[in-house]
Amino acid sequence: MKARLLIVLMIFANIAYAEAPLSAIDWLNKKRSTVDRSNETHFFKAEPPTTSGAEAPSVAVSKLRETRLDAVGLLPAQITGFPVNIWHESTSSNLVRLLRNIDVSPNPAIQSLLFRLLLAEGHAPFDSDDTYEFFQARLKKLVQYGAIEPALALLERAAPLPAQLVPTLFDLSMLSEAMLPACEQVLELGSAYERDAERIFCTARTGDWMTAHLMLEAITALDVLEQRQNTLLARFLDAYEYEDTIEELPPPLNPTALDIRLYEAVGEPLATRRLPLAFAVNDLTGDHGWKAQLEAAERLKNSGALADNRFLGIFTERLPSASGGIWDKVNLIQRFEQAVQQKDPIFAGEVLKDVFTNPEFRNLIAPTSRLFSNDLLVLDLSTEDLKMAQRFALLSSEFEAVAALMYAETPREALLKAIALNDFSNLPTFSTRDSVISEAFRAGRVPFVVSNLMEQHKLGEAILTALIQFEKGSSGDLQDLMDSLSTLRFLGLDETARRAALYLLIVGDNEP
Repeated sequence: MKARLLIVLMIFANIAYAEAPLSAIDWLNKKRSTVDRSNETHFFKAEPPTTSGAEAPSVAVSKLRETRLDAVGLLPAQITGFPVNIWHESTSSNLVRLLRNIDVSPNPAIQSLLFRLLLAEGHAPFDSDDTYEFFQARLKKLVQYGAIEPALALLERAAPLPAQLVPTLFDLSMLSEAMLPACEQVLELGSAYERDAERIFCTARTGDWMTAHLMLEAITALDVLEQRQNTLLARFLDAYEYEDTIEELPPPLNPTALDIRLYEAVGEPLATRRLPLAFAVNDLTGDHGWKAQLEAAERLKNSGALADNRFLGIFTERLPSASGGIWDKVNLIQRFEQAVQQKDPIFAGEVLKDVFTNPEFRNLIAPTSRLFSNDLLVLDLSTEDLKMAQRFALLSSEFEAVAALMYAETPREALLKAIALNDFSNLPTFSTRDSVISEAFRAGRVPFVVSNLMEQHKLGEAILTALIQFEKGSSGDLQDLMDSLSTLRFLGLDETARRAALYLLIVGDNEP
C-alpha cells in the first residue's frame, strides 16, 4: 500500500504546486468560536438562535461500511486543500453524472485539479449506499486517464472489498505494470463470481491446471463463452495442443484486461495504440519493444498519468532507430537534453524553434518545459531565443518569476504576463477570446449555477462543473470559458485558473 501511494505521489508530482488549502481562503477561513464553523462560506448566513416553527430535518441513514467506502481517498485535506465535506451535501447520482461528462483533458492544470479531486479523502455523499456509485465513478475516471496504479491504491485502501468491486480489482491488477492478478479475491468468491473466464484463469494461476481444464470443459458445454475466448483459454491452458489455432484468434474489437494478458501469454500480444488509455500501461514495461513503450509513454504523459522523469527516461533510453512519427519526438527530447547538458545556446535556440513551429511537437511543449526550461534560461541566448525560452518557461513551476523578467511587446505577450503575475492593469485591446480571458481575471462574474451550488455547500459539484465548462471553452465556447475561469478564481483556485489559461494560450492554439 505504501509503495502504491509513493507511486501516486510521483506520478502526480504537480499536486505539489497546488494552491494553498481551500480552508485558507477567505470564505473558508472563519475563526473558530464555540461552534466549529471552519467549513462555512462567506455567503452562508448565520441563522437566528431560535425559531418558533422548527421542524425536525430528515436524516439520511447509511451503514458505516457504505459511508467509509465512498469516502476513501489517498490524499488528506492538508495535501489537496479541499475541506472534508466537499462531497457530502451532493447526491451520488449528480456527482457520477458530472464525472461522466468530463473528457480526458490535455491541460496539465486541469489534470492536476481533477486528480486531486479523485484522490481526495472526504465525507461520502449523504445518500451513499451499498452500490458504491460514487467510488466506482472515481475509479472509472482514473482508469479513463490511464492512472491504473492510483486506482489500484484506492481499492487497496478500501479493503476488504465487497463482492461487486472484486471484478474491478481484477481488471486493474491485470492492467498494472506489476501484473499481480487479484486471484485470491476471485477464488474466495467461488461460483458467486460471475466472470467464468477469470475464475478459470485464476485457478490455473494457482497451479491447478486439471481443475481449470475441467472448468473450461463445463463452460464450453454450457456455451457460455464466445468461441474466440473459449479457444484463447484452451490455448492458454495447453499451448502445445493448440499451436495451430492462431487463425481462430482474431483480435477482439473491445478486449478485456484478461484478453490482453491471455493474448500476451500465448505469444500474440495485442497492439494497444488504438485501445483506451488504460491498456497503454501494459506497454510501459518495454516487454513489447521500445516503440510500443514510447507510444504508451507519450499517450500517458499527455493524459497526466506518467511522471515527467519516467517519461524522460523512456525517451532517452537509446538512440532513435528511424525517422518520422514517434522517432522525431524521441530525437527532439534527446536534442533538448543534449542542449542543456552541453550548455549550447545556439543548439538550444534551434530546438526551441522546432518545438514551437512543428505542429507534431505541440503536445511536447508542456512536459519539455517542466523538464528543461530552468536550464535553458541560464544560457546566453539571443534576444529572440530568450523571448521564446521565457514563453516556454511560463508552463513550468517558475512561471511567476519568469513573467516578472519578461518585456511584453505584443498584446498576446502582455496578456500572458498579466495572467502569470495576476496583474491586469493597463492591458491593451485583445482579440475576442483573449478579451474574454482577460475579463474573466479582471472582473469575472460568478455564474448563477455556481452560486446556487455553493449556497447548498456543494463545493465538489461546483469544481466539477468548472472543469466541464473549461473544456467546452477551450473548444470555442467563450461563455463557458468565461464562466469556468471566473468560477475557479471565485473558489480560491486562482493558480489553477492562471496555469490553465497559460497552457491554452501557449499550446492550445496557433494564434500569435
